[in-house]
This record gives sequence, C-alpha cells and structure tokens, in this order.
Amino acid sequence: METANAPDTEPIEKKLSFVDIFSGPGGLSLGFKMSEFFEPVVAVESNPIATKTYESNLGITVIDKEAGKVCAEDLLKSAKDKGFTSIDAVIGGPPCRPFTTANKGGTRWEVLREEKKKENEDLEQPDWHDFWRIIEALDPKPRVVVAENVMGFKNHDEVFTKFIDRLGKHYVTIPRELHAHCFGVPQNRKRLFIAGIRDFDGDPELILPKNPKAESIKKVTVAEAISDLPGLSNDSSKNEIMKYGRGRPTYYQYLMRGRCNVLFDHFTHSVHPVMARRFAYIPEGFSLRKAWAEGIVPKEIMNSEYMSRGRMKKFSEKTIENMHSNIYRRLKWDDVSCTITHVRKTVLIHPKQDRLISVREAARLQSFPDWFRFSGSTSQQYQQIADAVPPLLAKAIADHLVRLFADKP
Repeated sequence: METANAPDTEPIEKKLSFVDIFSGPGGLSLGFKMSEFFEPVVAVESNPIATKTYESNLGITVIDKEAGKVCAEDLLKSAKDKGFTSIDAVIGGPPCRPFTTANKGGTRWEVLREEKKKENEDLEQPDWHDFWRIIEALDPKPRVVVAENVMGFKNHDEVFTKFIDRLGKHYVTIPRELHAHCFGVPQNRKRLFIAGIRDFDGDPELILPKNPKAESIKKVTVAEAISDLPGLSNDSSKNEIMKYGRGRPTYYQYLMRGRCNVLFDHFTHSVHPVMARRFAYIPEGFSLRKAWAEGIVPKEIMNSEYMSRGRMKKFSEKTIENMHSNIYRRLKWDDVSCTITHVRKTVLIHPKQDRLISVREAARLQSFPDWFRFSGSTSQQYQQIADAVPPLLAKAIADHLVRLFADKP
C-alpha cells in the first residue's frame, strides 16, 4: 500500500520502545512486534489468564494490576531496564464492553453514566481516564499513541471527544474505522482506531492507513485460513497434539504455521446433542434465525426440552424470536468470517462440520500464528481470542507508522 510523504519527520534509526495498556493476550503487541521496528518493554493487564498468555508468548513482563494503580515511573523503569531511555509509543485497547451495543437496555457505559448523573459524580469513564493519565504522566511524552475500541465508542462524546481533545494537547490526532479483511485478516471485523503523533507537521490524514478500495482487495477466505486443519468431532480432546492435513498449504496457512511442525489447540467446546442436531440444518452463511425464517429447520428440531449441567432447559420458537441474528451462525467457506466473538456464547459453527469452530480455528481467523498458545480453560481461551486485536491488522498499522517516520520530503 502506498503511503504519502510526511514532511520533516525524523527517520527511524533504532527500534521504538512501546508499552501496551489493557494488553489482553497481546494481539496488538504482537502485531507491533511483527513490524520489526517496535519493541515491547512492558504491558499492563489485570486479567491474570490474559497476563499469562501475554508473558508466555511475548516474553515480556506484564504488570498484573488495574491501569488505575499503575505509575508512569514503573513503566519507564521497565524501558530503561531493557536499554531504552524513554517510552516511544503507548498502545492499548481499553475494554470495549462498556460501549458494545449487544447489551439490552443500553450499553454498560450508558447505564453507569446515568448512575453517575444521579449521584452528581464526574462523568469520567475510568478506563479511558486511566489510559490518558498514564500518557500524560510520562516524561518525555511518547512519540506515538495508538488506541483501539469498538465502533460504538465514537457515539459517546463525553468519552470519545474528551479523549481526542486531551490527546490533541500534545499530538496531531486522527480517529479512523479500519476493516480487518482489508489487511489480510480472514474476518469481517470493523474497529475504531485513534492515533496521535507528537511534533508532526504533516497531514493528519496520513497518520493511519486507509481501507483500500473494495476492487483492490484480495480477501483471505475461511477455506484459505483453516482448510489444512483436520476434522473434529463434537467432543474433541483438549490435550491432543495433531498433525496438519495433507496437501500444499495456502499462503495464509504457510504464514500462520511458521516453523510449527505439529498442531496445538485444535479442539472445540462440546455442545449438547440436541443443539448439535440443529447445526445440520443451518446452511453456510446463515444463522439459525434466518434458517428458521426460511423454513429450512424442521419444527420438531426447534421445540425441545433437555437436561444440561443438571438443569432443564427449553428451546422453542419464542427462543428464536428473541435471538440475535448474529448468533448461532455457520461460517461461509468461500468468504471471510463474520466477526470472531466468544465461540461458545455466540455459537460460531464450522462451515463444513456440525460443530463449533475450534480454538485454533478461531485464532487463525484472528490471524494469530500457530505457535501462539492461549492459557486458561476453553471458554477463557475463546474469550481472549475474541477480545484481541488481530495481529495482522496491528502490524499493518505499525508498518504504516514506520514508513511514515522514514519518509522524507
């Protein structure tokens, strides 16, 4: 992708140090590290399972605290311990759940905001305030700031606009919607990125990459991403180490495999047999709700009572009426995936097999390489993958910034 010149910007002569705030398992960090011009020095994450994932894969210490309890001095010390005199970049993805529109009755932030108004409390959103506080406290100021969140974040002026205004005190700043499938990720995922560069006198439009025009994109399909992974049953073993399927891998599969000779974490969360029976009636690209509306699913499959984890559950036509159209969905083999969410909670079904997609398949669709291993239970692994920034999208941003810095007028 071409990048226009950025006037009067110093070229990069060494690696740039960065810290990742609200790092999760490390998707954003991995992408920046993959650019080969950025080097992580420390991360901040309060979830101990995600912390373990980050440390075991990236080999970098994670401060296992809430961001509000972290001091800038601690981050600077970590940078100096690794031979850097300062922190060049702060990146991070404050939790998106307060702003997701999937919650009934408004987003979590909207509910909290109303509670704050009733108590006459300051309308600070704590995560974004802590993110800004760390940036503001660093001396010298980082050269670059990159933040990520769901698209709904920009609808909350008291958080979104406030952060942009604060960042504008020191940085030339731009927010932009980026589509993961435009940058080699086999997934239809749209996220908001906010980036700022200090002492930048170029056009702000240059700071983040732009989504290429549709006709210029070569999408990576689900088949190109996961067709080399062997078939699974509904009750696959978590600890089994497998071999890759036979045949020549696609370019994307080759990229994901790297130097791996065996396959890890290709297992899935089992589902109740009654639930699995419905999978067979859902065509590729359809949700259960759509398949039911078009008369594809037999009525006797829809109305059932069954025992699960010691509790009697009921599934009926009313259940389907209240079901979100984006859950209970089968992926399409020859297209990009829908947004990867928690596989078990949203019931993401393999295109060709009547089962949930595996942990490794979800990771592949998020562009995590096969050597990257996730800690915790199956459910916790699914959640970490869903919450992460796709590494290839993060790498595209990092590569763009590097080219921007290196360009001369």
